[in-house]
Amino acid sequence: YKRASMKKNNGKLQILYRNKRPDTRKIAVAAVLAALEIALGFIGNYVSFGQVNLNLALIPVIVAACFYGPVMGLILGLLNGCIALYAPATIGFFMPYNPVATVFLCLLKTGAAGFIAGFIYRAFAKKHEYVGVIVASISVPVINTGIFIAGVYAFFLDLYASINVSGVNVFEFVLLSVLTVNFAVEVCSTAVLSPAVYKILKITRRNSFPSAAESSEEDSARSENEDDNE
Repeated sequence: YKRASMKKNNGKLQILYRNKRPDTRKIAVAAVLAALEIALGFIGNYVSFGQVNLNLALIPVIVAACFYGPVMGLILGLLNGCIALYAPATIGFFMPYNPVATVFLCLLKTGAAGFIAGFIYRAFAKKHEYVGVIVASISVPVINTGIFIAGVYAFFLDLYASINVSGVNVFEFVLLSVLTVNFAVEVCSTAVLSPAVYKILKITRRNSFPSAAESSEEDSARSENEDDNE
């Protein structure tokens, strides 16, 4: 679309119209993060080491929230939730019991985690940029897991009760089933790897992709030169 600006030429005020380019840097980085999300999401669905599931799919959600704020964190979180619907545990355990609640919970937990992470980053980045990234990195798996536990209590408590042979009450059983070594690995891995990915993409986008502001400045300078030549 066009952006208007004003310039004086020989004492007369002229209105100049220039095409405003989309932010190619933001589009490029968002596309890279979405592709990374899809790849890591499906890897996390099917790759595990013993009892530990290799789930790094929250990292693009965190980085998106830190770069571009809550809305982008929400979008990448919803993408993560869509991929989680194809996980074997989702298809084989949760879907047959309550498909509507399963879809709702998958989208809610990571979507909300990415959205909130954007605000957390902004709050802590005022002190230091990478403090914001690290705190957001820790918050996302915690929020994600917390919402999942609440969703299990709300929609899947009877399902968990049917497989509870531990002797503890079902509420404790849910906690023992979710807060495992896998959760600890997820928190630690995102806290360590997300700042690294953030740093790499920050350098890459600065060196490889022009921003909309830079492109606009080039257009302005070119237009002014053309006007002067006339």
